Amino acid sequence: HGVWPDNKSVVLNNCKNEVLKTSLKDPIKKTELDKRWPQLRYEKIDGIEKQDLWEKEFLKHGSCSINRYKQEAYFDLAMKIKDRFDLLGTLRNQGIIPGSTYELDDIERAIKTVSIEVPSLKCIQKPLGNVELTEIGI
Repeated sequence: HGVWPDNKSVVLNNCKNEVLKTSLKDPIKKTELDKRWPQLRYEKIDGIEKQDLWEKEFLKHGSCSINRYKQEAYFDLAMKIKDRFDLLGTLRNQGIIPGSTYELDDIERAIKTVSIEVPSLKCIQKPLGNVELTEIGI
C-alpha cells in the first residue's frame, strides 16, 4: 500500500515531525489515486475527500522522501509503480486466484515474472491454522 523509501538497508518511517497534511486538490488525480489505492473505511466519495489513508501513508513513508518527491510526485510515483507491476493481474496470469490456496514458492515465482527481486510476502495466521497473504513488497 504505497511507496516505502529505504536507505538500502532499512525501510524509513516517520521522518518528519511536523504535520504534512495531505491536500490533493486535482479531482482527476484523486480519482486516479482512488482506483489504485482506495480508502476502504469510507464510501468512495467520502474517502476521496477525507484522504485519511493517503495522509497516513504520506506522513509515515512519503515524509522520508520529501526532499526528492514532494507530495504530488510521491503519489504519482506510487501509481506508476502500481501500474508497472500490476501484482493482482500478474498473479491471475500465473493461475493464482485470490481466495484459493497456494504454496509461497508459487506466489514468489509468479511475482518474479515482473520483478527481479524475490518479493517480501507478509502473511497473517487465521483461525483453524490457515495463513492469509496480506501484503506483497517489491
